[in-house]
Amino acid sequence: MNGSDAGGGNAREGGARNGGARGESGGSAGTGGAGHAGSPAVGDSVIRPAVDDASDVPTAADVSLNGADRAARPDRVSSVLVAVGPGPHSGATVDVAREIAAATDAWLELFHVVPSDAALADAGPDGEASGTAVADGDSDASDYAVAGERLLDAAEDRLGGFERADRWLVEDRTAAGAVVEQSAYYDLVVVGAPTTGTVGRFVFGSTTDTVVGDAEVPVVVVEADGSTALDAA
Repeated sequence: MNGSDAGGGNAREGGARNGGARGESGGSAGTGGAGHAGSPAVGDSVIRPAVDDASDVPTAADVSLNGADRAARPDRVSSVLVAVGPGPHSGATVDVAREIAAATDAWLELFHVVPSDAALADAGPDGEASGTAVADGDSDASDYAVAGERLLDAAEDRLGGFERADRWLVEDRTAAGAVVEQSAYYDLVVVGAPTTGTVGRFVFGSTTDTVVGDAEVPVVVVEADGSTALDAA
């Protein structure tokens, strides 16, 4: 269940979400789907085996599980929040999340954060509020939203035939704050490894460390084997 499904509604500053209704473990029409070989017995943790299996994804150089003891129900994963960004680890992050969801019959939420008006004001005319790629000279919220939707389109394309997935574009002051706040409504969060430089700083960069430290649930960090940046052209 995600933040928009929780009692009291969505507490984010703004955003748009679309996709079908979520179910805990309905049949999959996606790639994979039946769970990994040698499934744990009832009551055993499914998170670690699923992450270990996803580590074999060819595009990933390293996949680490952090905060495994935060899982309220280690024996099931029904929803996964995937932080989608423009950095070099973004494609591998989606690939790993898809494999985890296939192994656990979970739903994926492709989640991208764009700067709110307040964040843009804080950044000032010469500041960089988001890693979302926009054309030179285009820096208002609508430009970031359009670019963010293209990035989510690319992430959906990357999923191939996997159908248990929704997408959510959110406005917030910081990506870290948005991901951490929404993490309480999911069983697992998947993010890309820290990225240095301007591109990716808003979604990854120090955000990864903040999410690992502050999320309410376990966090999987994915480092790509070479650049796997999503093509949001």
